[in-house]
Amino acid sequence: MLEVNNINTFYGSSHILFGVSLSIKKGEVVALLGRNGAGKTTTMRSIMGLTAPKSGSIKFRGEEITRKPPYFIAQKGVGYVPDNRLIFPDLTVRENILLGRKKAKDFKGEPWTVEMIYELFPLLKKLDSRLGGYLSGGEQQALSIGRTMMGNPDLLLLDEPVEGLAPIVVKYFGEQILKLKDMGETILFSEQNIKFATTIAESAFVIDKGKIKYHGSIEELRKNDEVKKRYLMV
Repeated sequence: MLEVNNINTFYGSSHILFGVSLSIKKGEVVALLGRNGAGKTTTMRSIMGLTAPKSGSIKFRGEEITRKPPYFIAQKGVGYVPDNRLIFPDLTVRENILLGRKKAKDFKGEPWTVEMIYELFPLLKKLDSRLGGYLSGGEQQALSIGRTMMGNPDLLLLDEPVEGLAPIVVKYFGEQILKLKDMGETILFSEQNIKFATTIAESAFVIDKGKIKYHGSIEELRKNDEVKKRYLMV
């Protein structure tokens, strides 16, 4: 579904990603793991067109999307939940969700509704009329994911979805992400929390200093103490 091939991304004159390549098949949940500053967010932004790579190729369902504007990529069926959530503090939960409503051009399934979002995240239903600015971090993250799902994405990009959340909330989000997988959603998420990642992902890419250092199944990663110690342990 997604093929990222040898991309190089810069912020100004600073070279951030060095020949990054990764791929995701339809229906997979894949983790992009690395320490803070390793290049995870830049990889996500490169895929979404927010920080376009200077070279390399990104294809979504076989179509070249490299350096296409973010709205074009979203219309093609890619949803992005940034690490800073970006909910609207002066709008209610329901109003925030409705702002994400759109239909991807090639989407053929049943479109998401507010009721479906509330079924996925029951905690949001209880907060229907509460302003976004009065939500906790976990509630804001649920809202951000719910709003993105209203765009009916075929590929969901989650940038550090459980950063700064309490362990019980982390467990909750793991369960909800697995529900999305069971519904057929394809998910790429970046993360520093190894325990969380290894409970929900099928395979993982490990990035360090802007380069992919490892790719393999979660089972292989669990057994690879050298990779974990060198690139993932804080």
